[in-house]
Amino acid sequence: MKKIFVAILVLCSLSTLAQKKEDELKKLPPAEQARMKRLTAFLKVKGNENMEVLLKTMITDYPNTNLDMERSLISSAYAEDPNSAKVLQYVNAMEDPVFKLRALTMAVELMAAIDNTKALALATEKLEEAKKMKGKTALSEPLKVDPKAAYDDFINLYGKLLFKAGKNDESYQYTSEAYHSTKNRDTELTENYAFLSSLRGEYEAALPVLAKTVQEGKFEQRYIEEVRKGYAKLNPGKDIDAYIAGLKSAFIGQIKKNVSKLMVNEAAPNFTVTDVNGKKVSLADFKGKTIVLDFWATWCGPCVASFPAMQMAANRYSNDPNVKFLFIHTWENVADPLTDAKNFLAKRDYKFDLYMDTVDPVTKVPPAAKIFKIDGIPAKFIIDGNGRIRFSISGFEGKDEAAAEEVVQMVELARQG
Repeated sequence: MKKIFVAILVLCSLSTLAQKKEDELKKLPPAEQARMKRLTAFLKVKGNENMEVLLKTMITDYPNTNLDMERSLISSAYAEDPNSAKVLQYVNAMEDPVFKLRALTMAVELMAAIDNTKALALATEKLEEAKKMKGKTALSEPLKVDPKAAYDDFINLYGKLLFKAGKNDESYQYTSEAYHSTKNRDTELTENYAFLSSLRGEYEAALPVLAKTVQEGKFEQRYIEEVRKGYAKLNPGKDIDAYIAGLKSAFIGQIKKNVSKLMVNEAAPNFTVTDVNGKKVSLADFKGKTIVLDFWATWCGPCVASFPAMQMAANRYSNDPNVKFLFIHTWENVADPLTDAKNFLAKRDYKFDLYMDTVDPVTKVPPAAKIFKIDGIPAKFIIDGNGRIRFSISGFEGKDEAAAEEVVQMVELARQG
């Protein structure tokens, strides 16, 4: 799932709120000021159990206050375990039925990034309850949540979970409903609906979407096959293989054109990082190899959002000893960053070569990030075999397939010198 990585974004938002000056907070209504202070208080505690303790204190201190947002933070935190029972405990305790659905959707989406089967089971358990929101229009009180939007988001997500599970007939039911009910359709919804429609022989509407999807880098065989069937049906006698080859060629050609403009030629600093076994490695250890450095952190939403694309790119070179990907955890904010990073990647089944850029006890900054003058993550560097930086990119946006191909083409250009 690549829509939001909800809990990470929630915590990032809270971090921003926590940095607001006191006079800015005072511009808000008293009730909002109090809620903001309660929410940011969760940033000061570590561990789900301690968050639960904090909530119990708040329930005692604010007996007549709606604490659904606070419960939502804990349900989202437990979704990352993933612990369905705990998610349900806090979702079911919410007072506002519309916000409850919104919070459930957030937790399920977060869980789906780790375990789609568990996420689907949880969503299915609450499906009939979610349907009670269908057709309602009045904003909920006191949190002012739109019931239609909450229901549409849930059904949209439910269709995606079914699609990922290969339950195409069931997925079509809910994907179709979400597609026709939602005004601002996301790309995944549009592509899933086109694919499922194509399975039903609705090629005239589906083919343009699926062809565009392939042209944007989704070369999965199941998509290629549906494009093949649709093109053959609508264009009898024409060369299907040439058509599909043209779609692929157009995609790769545009990526090459775009990344070639970004090439640089700078000496790479002689960085040092540590592998998971505590061994220090430096630039000199990779002489003659093309290396991709990806500086990231577990709390960084854009870093995590880029990982499916980075896994695709790394997989392309899994059998090439002359290309090396180093996923460098930096800007830590926990007591044991190595365990935190290893657990984070393992839980999501990413097969990355993990390296650590731990904080220097004297300078109080991570040395590799400092030497590369990084001011934001994710930050990626492609370094050629001669120790020259050929590409330097930051942030993440766009589709996974295009982002992965960009990294691949950068590697190939770097190898050419």
